[in-house]
Amino acid sequence: MEQLRENLKRLYHDFFVDMKIDQQTGIVNGTNRRFTGYPYIGGNYINAPVKILFIPLDVGVDERENENTYHTFESRKDIFPSGKLDFNPHIAGLYATALYILKEKMGLQAAWDALWGNRKYNNVKAINLAYDSLPKDLMSYVAYENRFRFVTIGRKERSGGNDRVWINPKREGQLLVTEINAFSPDIIVFQGKYGLGNCHIDELKEKYKVVIAYHPSCWQHRANRLEYIVDHIGPQLL
Repeated sequence: MEQLRENLKRLYHDFFVDMKIDQQTGIVNGTNRRFTGYPYIGGNYINAPVKILFIPLDVGVDERENENTYHTFESRKDIFPSGKLDFNPHIAGLYATALYILKEKMGLQAAWDALWGNRKYNNVKAINLAYDSLPKDLMSYVAYENRFRFVTIGRKERSGGNDRVWINPKREGQLLVTEINAFSPDIIVFQGKYGLGNCHIDELKEKYKVVIAYHPSCWQHRANRLEYIVDHIGPQLL
């Protein structure tokens, strides 16, 4: 784990230099945009029977605006308190997808069955109803990084969707690919179909199992339901 973190730190050091990002605040020189932070790496990711790297869109409320800085590995690692499954729609979908993928390798079929029993509800409510039957440490077996790395300083709307733009598309795309290679995942799950043209999908598919799905909060396509995982994500894993 420590080696992975050191490799990623080197990648980000070079990225900061190339993008002229302040090392303390994360602010991009000459702009009103801030780098959001390093990726989340679960403590058991390296030893997971299936290494899953999730790549959602942009950061929502999970930014360090008040501190005028960005997330380090230390601030990221404690965002899922042990024993709690108190998730927003995005993380609920991430959790449910991870459970679906890991259920056989980790002996979690009974947990999935309990969750599936509440499939008429959205993922958040399904997890709440099946709470007692679900593994509380599952998030420690996955990693995720945001596709769009920057937020507008002082933004009022923090629910996501307003900062899905590239500052330097080529350099940000390069970081994405080199970072994925450092993670060396078994499965990459892109959550959200916006901005995929800069993600080198064809190149990644030559080395990894790549899944492309709607963002779990996208209720319009029912991506916030367990059936979406089974019907749309499941076939891409074959």
